[in-house]
Amino acid sequence: MIKFDKKFITRTILIVLIIINCVVIFKFSSQQAEQSNQSSGKVVETIVENSPKTKNLSKKEKEKKKEEIVVPVRKTAHFTVYMCLGALTFLLSRTFEGKNWKKVLISIGFAFLYACSDEMHQLFVGGRSGEFRDVLIDSSGAAFGVCIVWFVCKVWCLIRRK
Repeated sequence: MIKFDKKFITRTILIVLIIINCVVIFKFSSQQAEQSNQSSGKVVETIVENSPKTKNLSKKEKEKKKEEIVVPVRKTAHFTVYMCLGALTFLLSRTFEGKNWKKVLISIGFAFLYACSDEMHQLFVGGRSGEFRDVLIDSSGAAFGVCIVWFVCKVWCLIRRK
C-alpha cells in the first residue's frame, strides 16, 4: 500500500501547479499576434476605462493613454506569470534536502530555460517573435518570486522560533 505522507502530497500539489503555470504560459504564447493583442487590449481597455485618472478623458486622449500602457501591461504579465513559476519551483525545491543557494539557482535556472524555450516557441507562431528582452523580464519575475518565498519562509521560521 502506498503511504501518502505530507511531503509527498505537498510535492504533488506543487508539481501540478507548476505544470498548470507552464501550460498557461504555453497557451498564451501559442496565440497568434492578433489574438494576443486582443487579450492585452481588453486588459488595457479595462484599466483606462476604470482608472480615476483617465475616466473623464476624451476618447482621443483615452486612445493615446491605451497606446502608452499596452507594452508595460504586456511586460507586467510576463513578469507576473514567471514570478509565480519561480515561487512555485522554489517552494518545490524546499521540500528536498540541500543548500538554499542551490535551490535558488535551480529555481531561477528552470524558469530561465523555460522562458528561453517559450521565446523560441513564439518564433513559430504567426505574427509573434522571440525576444531576449522577454527572457530577461521573465527571469527577473522568477527571481522576484523566489525572493518573496525565501523572505516569507525566513520570517515564518523566525516567528515559529519565538
